[in-house]
Amino acid sequence: MGRYIVTIVWSVIYMMVIGFIAAPLTQSAFNPKEALIIGVVFGILFAAIIPTITAHSHKDKSKFSNLK
Repeated sequence: MGRYIVTIVWSVIYMMVIGFIAAPLTQSAFNPKEALIIGVVFGILFAAIIPTITAHSHKDKSKFSNLK
């Protein structure tokens, strides 16, 4: 559960920074609520997908190696 929380927090932080920088470049207003929602969605996806990918490429005795 901890990896989900950490991944979501960092993805929200990155999306806030990216949104803050990209808004003036695209001549639009920065919307923090939209950046927050997109960050949470990407955080959940990354937290679920990355351990599955690494479990197939690296065999060890962790619980993630049993994901298939």
